[in-house]
Amino acid sequence: MPTSPLRLLPLLALLSVAAAPAAVVETEHLAVELVAEKTALVAGQANWVGLRLDHEPHWHTYWMNAGDTGLPTRFEWALAPGWRAGDIAWPAPERLQIGELFNFGYSGTNVLPVAITLPADAKAGETARITLKADWLVCKEECIPGKATLELSLPVVAAGSAPADAPAAASLRTALAQRPVDTNWNAAVTAAGDRIEMRISGSDLPDIAGLDAFAQQPQVLANTPPRLARDGGALTVSAARSDYFTTAPRALDLVLVQRGDAGSVRAWRVAADWPAATSGGSATAAAPSTPGGGSGDAVGGLGVALLLALFGGLVLNLMPCVFPVLSLKALGLAETAHAPGAARRDGLAYLAGAVSGFVALAAVLLALRAAGQGLGWGFQLQSPLLVALLAYLMVGMGLSLSGAFVIGARLAGTGQSLADGQGARAAFFTGLLACVVASPCTAPFMGPALGFALTQPALGALAVFAALGVGLALPIVVLGFVPLLARWLPRPGAWMDAFKQLMAWPLYLTAVWLFWVLMRQVGADAAALALVGLVALIAALVLFGRNQLRVAPGWPRHVAVAVLLALALAPLSAITSLATRGGTSADGEVWQAWTPQRLDELRRAGEPVFVNMTAAWCITCLANERVALSSGDFAQRLQRDGIRYLKGDWTTQDAAITAYLAEFSRSGVPLYVVYPRGGGTPEVLPQLLTPGLVDAALARAAAGSSSPPATRSPP
Repeated sequence: MPTSPLRLLPLLALLSVAAAPAAVVETEHLAVELVAEKTALVAGQANWVGLRLDHEPHWHTYWMNAGDTGLPTRFEWALAPGWRAGDIAWPAPERLQIGELFNFGYSGTNVLPVAITLPADAKAGETARITLKADWLVCKEECIPGKATLELSLPVVAAGSAPADAPAAASLRTALAQRPVDTNWNAAVTAAGDRIEMRISGSDLPDIAGLDAFAQQPQVLANTPPRLARDGGALTVSAARSDYFTTAPRALDLVLVQRGDAGSVRAWRVAADWPAATSGGSATAAAPSTPGGGSGDAVGGLGVALLLALFGGLVLNLMPCVFPVLSLKALGLAETAHAPGAARRDGLAYLAGAVSGFVALAAVLLALRAAGQGLGWGFQLQSPLLVALLAYLMVGMGLSLSGAFVIGARLAGTGQSLADGQGARAAFFTGLLACVVASPCTAPFMGPALGFALTQPALGALAVFAALGVGLALPIVVLGFVPLLARWLPRPGAWMDAFKQLMAWPLYLTAVWLFWVLMRQVGADAAALALVGLVALIAALVLFGRNQLRVAPGWPRHVAVAVLLALALAPLSAITSLATRGGTSADGEVWQAWTPQRLDELRRAGEPVFVNMTAAWCITCLANERVALSSGDFAQRLQRDGIRYLKGDWTTQDAAITAYLAEFSRSGVPLYVVYPRGGGTPEVLPQLLTPGLVDAALARAAAGSSSPPATRSPP
């Protein structure tokens, strides 16, 4: 029986209440609550609040350095103007072992404190509202990402007041007492071979009974328990170098944690500068080359990263991601081939657009990562809304090239040429569009450069991304400055109108691909709703084009265009809420869904494993699967040698996959990793696969060898 929309109103009301901020939120395996130390907030001073985490037995969340797997909890505050929230005052972590993995975090009941500082002129007597958006990853053997918006309302009292303790005061003070205290101990780091050692000297050093040590910086020390020893008046902490060590930190920050029999916890923080690069203590671990890839995952410095990014941008022009904008490039070249000045102008405008696009995307990515979002390169196409908008844009541009309407034409004359300067603006926009559409691809040389960039300060990272934009635009710039190009094209004429209409079809095909990606992300029902909006968009643009043919189309026609545009955009607000995720693999597939737990289980069993990190919007990934990972020979090799094939889908944001990519200094897909039989160092394959390359890597893995005879890939 059909369901009346009115019957859905109670459900919608319930959902709106559930989405509203609350002080306590019960989630899967974890309850979270925003708590305060005092019953009021004092003006002109720091006031302690915190997120209380109540884990189910055997479940845990993560410290600032999560260890082998996981992601730290992240906070985003909404406060009154002039109020400030400090960083999380992380209490001492515990070492959590799951199989052969060691994670750092919290179990049971804990509080993550934060100081909220009020200005001295905060108005006493008012009730203040503190809102926190928290994101976390809660794990047992499997991991579940979670988030909540929590709210706390407290009165503001004048400076110097002493409000009473709140119910959570004791738990907050316990967490604050477990913060590492800064010390004046002397410390020195030595890095020799595969071990890193810190020697600490000073007064009141703790005894090694019940003592543990944790590095604040990830991927420097191995996460297995370190060796601790007392040598007279000194304490030595010795740990294995992390398998994923690439670049040495400026300093190593250790947190020493001592747990007593009665449950007492004390913690100290000690820091030491990293040793200068020597033969025995190199500050940067050199990564071996990748077979067939041309370079390893570690980049030796900013200069090398800039060169790799430049070459990666050049090669990106050959990747299938860029095919949709080749039509726009070709049209621009045809229009300016016999006008050298215009060709140079448009080439430089295209360069500016490409560089601006890459820098802007990189700035957004760096800001979101700094805010705790687990994102990587190509993150924009993980948003179903942006995928749908790009599909709309492709259809709109295609209709313009097909003649349905004219962008920038004067209302009185469709046949008139575009206004002066339109060519440069169009070239800039084309470069910008090339960046947006091309960025999900990862060409050779790009992986090491982007992985390096995301570990650097903002200016260095943005320089690497700018070099990537220069590489992408360089062929068009060179063609614009080479007059010989004009010899290969006919003089401008009527043929250009037919050529322009022909160039619309690659854009239509791009829209088809984007809707396929959207259907993979949100399901058929939501994608169909977006298609309804696309029909409204087409109607709006066609009507707009007819209005351009009229000298005075009248306001009803303009209103009709506006209404149709609103109808086109309206369905986009609902596609995420209607999203449904499909199954992981169909019957008869040779692969299984990747999870950290499944990979760990297979590795502990000593089985060879092939891992494929992919996404529906990554055309390079799809091309590799078609060329090298879908043949009968590939399936027979897997079956004959007992190799397990795990596939991770990064089409939509997945924190676990983001963390896995980061372990290999990667910021995007594709990523192909082969784990050999019996354990050992995994081999990272190049980003462009061939059947022979994959078959040789699988043969080595089946034989228990992680690398080709002359070289091996870094983990």
